[in-house]
Amino acid sequence: MPRTPAQGIGFILGFWLAFALSPLMVKTAAAAGPANVASLEAELLAQVNQVRSEHHLIPLVRRSDLDRVAQAHSSDMAQRGYFSHHSPEGENPVDRLQQGGVNDMRLAAENLGKTTQSNPSSQIVRSWLRSPDHRGNLLAPALNFTGIGIAQGSDGSLIYTQVYILVPR
Repeated sequence: MPRTPAQGIGFILGFWLAFALSPLMVKTAAAAGPANVASLEAELLAQVNQVRSEHHLIPLVRRSDLDRVAQAHSSDMAQRGYFSHHSPEGENPVDRLQQGGVNDMRLAAENLGKTTQSNPSSQIVRSWLRSPDHRGNLLAPALNFTGIGIAQGSDGSLIYTQVYILVPR
């Protein structure tokens, strides 16, 4: 216990600082809401396009119809508690794109990621680059359009879906 007023003030300030910096008070990316999800999606696209640029590839252009397909898949996985390129009914990425009205594609790919890290988009891109299949999708030279969707799982994790397509020009 503090014995002087100065020690008392120091104790209170130290206690307040410890509480303010505790995990209970630190907001995670998942808890920040829709505005933060939009920011995470934009950050993911910027990082993916930076990696593509480093490999002398064209940047991916984001499309709202592809975003809707990606978002629907992330939300479905979060709500129903699975993590897969195939839904429990067996639908695959191409099925979902076609059901979403995306009919102009010639090639399609999909990357999924799940994280609870404090810098989620960076962590997802790093993990994709370490996986040969995900890296191949991210760096496929022919792909030119993308959609991104992020949902929060019941465990607080963020579930990422990024779809890629080729539309001939």
